[in-house]
Amino acid sequence: MNQASQVLTTLIHYNVAVRDTLEYCLVKEKYDENLFKEKKRSVLVEVNEHTPLKDIIDHSGENGEKLEKAIRDFYDEVYGDESTILKLADDGLRVDHNQHLAIYRHVLPIHENVTSMIRGIINDAHAKNIDVAEAEKVQAANDRMFRAVAYMTLVSDLNKLFNEYNQARNDAKGEETPASKFIGNDIGTVIQNINFVRSNARETDSVYKNMEDKINGLMENMTGRRDLPVGKKFPDVMRETAETINLYVRDAEAAFRACYPQLIQALLDQVKADREAKQDKPAA
Repeated sequence: MNQASQVLTTLIHYNVAVRDTLEYCLVKEKYDENLFKEKKRSVLVEVNEHTPLKDIIDHSGENGEKLEKAIRDFYDEVYGDESTILKLADDGLRVDHNQHLAIYRHVLPIHENVTSMIRGIINDAHAKNIDVAEAEKVQAANDRMFRAVAYMTLVSDLNKLFNEYNQARNDAKGEETPASKFIGNDIGTVIQNINFVRSNARETDSVYKNMEDKINGLMENMTGRRDLPVGKKFPDVMRETAETINLYVRDAEAAFRACYPQLIQALLDQVKADREAKQDKPAA
């Protein structure tokens, strides 16, 4: 494995840890405590030690400083010991599901920032005729997986908030209230997040675009910019959109899991080979 592929693999591995934080925007009965501890460790170790990510950050001037601060703020608010979002307790990991927006606020821009680095390294490798095909293939699968999970969590929250907004308006006999305004602001934030994920996507295949179109249609239905399909109500459109996303997630996850472990193993093998070669080298 050449050096460019090694750097790409470590950055992809980091983005997986960042992406996997979105798990806590899904309501589950129980969360794996060991996986939580590993994610908590992974988020900070890359900027605390001499790693490819830290090296890029240190050579990126003000933008690098901003990214490092964003990562440390992410750790403190979401994974830190004082976090009110994720808390290890005697009965397991407790997740405050009222704070999903805080998770998106950190995860989405950091992930896109590191993705931009990955794309830059791939482009540079192409220009220099360096073979990074395997890492590039895994990055494509990883990017599809990220967008699938991001859409799944964001649209789930969008549907929930839309139902709460309508309930608040119904309770007030159609009048706007402080409660409905508050929920409406959150809906606006979720829509902004969906558009952010969408605007940074490079996927052009018809299956992805079909999912994207369904999500966009749902948002336009909710904001009054598109009529509901004839004979359908909001629950129908919500359900159909969620089903489309879930199918995409299933296929994206299978494709990602089919190639990611091999890339990580190749990196571990290369690190081991380099270490052994250094040990075998006679002293000068």
